Amino acid sequence: MNEFKNGISTYRETLLGIQEKMQASYDKAVIALSGGALGLSFTFLKEVANRESLHATRWLLASWALWGLSVSCILFSFLSSATAMQKAIKQTDEKTIYIEAAGGLFNRITKCLNIAAGLMFFAGLICLVVFVWRNTP
Repeated sequence: MNEFKNGISTYRETLLGIQEKMQASYDKAVIALSGGALGLSFTFLKEVANRESLHATRWLLASWALWGLSVSCILFSFLSSATAMQKAIKQTDEKTIYIEAAGGLFNRITKCLNIAAGLMFFAGLICLVVFVWRNTP
């Protein structure tokens, strides 16, 4: 029985390590993609689009706003994640971790912010595609 507990404990630690790496990769990817998309849209506007006859500029502005919000969500998720970790440590110290949701409200906020960041990135991408489509011959 003791071998089983040790095996499960090791497996759990492995899963936690993988989860942390995946979350860090997700955050980096959203920030890099949103920042890159902003740069690409500026380049399109400067080099390709005819500024005198731009159409549907609201789509471009919407994409910029969505990408800015996407990056902001990731930045706020760093803060909420750190707060959730502090709460989980406190719950562990107080031995309430098994009767309360780990990290509490801040853990749920972090999850929502991460989902929102991804959705806003894709929505911004769609807005840019519409803008480019409306402004290419």
